[in-house]
This record gives sequence, structure tokens and C-alpha cells, in this order.
Amino acid sequence: MAVLMEIDFPGVTAEQYDELDKRAGTRADQLPDGVLFHCASVSSAGLHVVDLWESRAKFEAFMERLMPIAAEVGFPQPKAPPQLTEVHYHFERG
Repeated sequence: MAVLMEIDFPGVTAEQYDELDKRAGTRADQLPDGVLFHCASVSSAGLHVVDLWESRAKFEAFMERLMPIAAEVGFPQPKAPPQLTEVHYHFERG
């Protein structure tokens, strides 16, 4: 079942996000396995990420790979654990 994921990283800048994205190889032409949608916004509070994943397992596998790289580029610990919500219905514009 698809899951919606939301997470906040306080104080993270657009430059830190771009460096993480570059190092992790997760630009739009190199989508992580299982991601259906990704949106990242940066404000004075930090980074807010919303993703839609094919499954909880695919999200968790990605996070195992991503979080060590996030620590290397100076990301603080997230404000709280990722919020995961099972998705009843979604569609993709094609």
C-alpha cells in the first residue's frame, strides 16, 4: 500500500538540500526506487519534505541509504520521526 511521508529538518538550507540531493543521486532523472512523488520546500524554519512512496518498505530502504549522507552534509536530526500515512487513493497526471 502506498504511504505519504512528511518530515521536517530544522535550519536546513536550500544549499544543504541540493548537496544532499547531488550526493545521493536523487535528481528527477535518477528517482529512488519506489518514490512516486517528491516535494521539498525551504523556509526560515528549515526543510519540509513530502513524498509519496509505493510502500513503507521502499521508503525505509531509501532512508537507510539517505540518512548517513544527510549527516555528512550537516543535516541536523529531524524535528520528529517521519510521519507516515497509508494512502487510500492517489493518481498521477500523465
